[in-house]
Amino acid sequence: MHPNLPPLESLPIGIQLRTRVFVILVGLAILVFILNLVRKKQLREQYALLWILSSIVLCLSAVFIGSVEKVSHLVGIYYPPAFLFLIAILMILVLQFHFSTVISNLREQNKALIQDVGILTSEVKALRERQDT
Repeated sequence: MHPNLPPLESLPIGIQLRTRVFVILVGLAILVFILNLVRKKQLREQYALLWILSSIVLCLSAVFIGSVEKVSHLVGIYYPPAFLFLIAILMILVLQFHFSTVISNLREQNKALIQDVGILTSEVKALRERQDT
């Protein structure tokens, strides 16, 4: 531990109860929103899993703030809300990476489908020309 910093046990919990309640409510609101989208078939289950995981991590980090503080101190962050923002940023990066791979796969599938449609269109035209003659 750094010599100028107080011991971990003497550091106060940096997040007030109302902030914790707010974070939990936001996490639960996201969870309910995502589950409602899945129920209405507006969001597929495979894409909803990361959002559900994100909302659960958000809620758990607010509930177990003491553990979050200990981990943040171990990482070298002595302002716990900054650690929560770090968790949120990491979750957003995971979501972005996941959706980037999904979009890349869909683009390749789209390209293959367009090529197949082009080939089929030319074959249909050739068949129609043979049938007309």
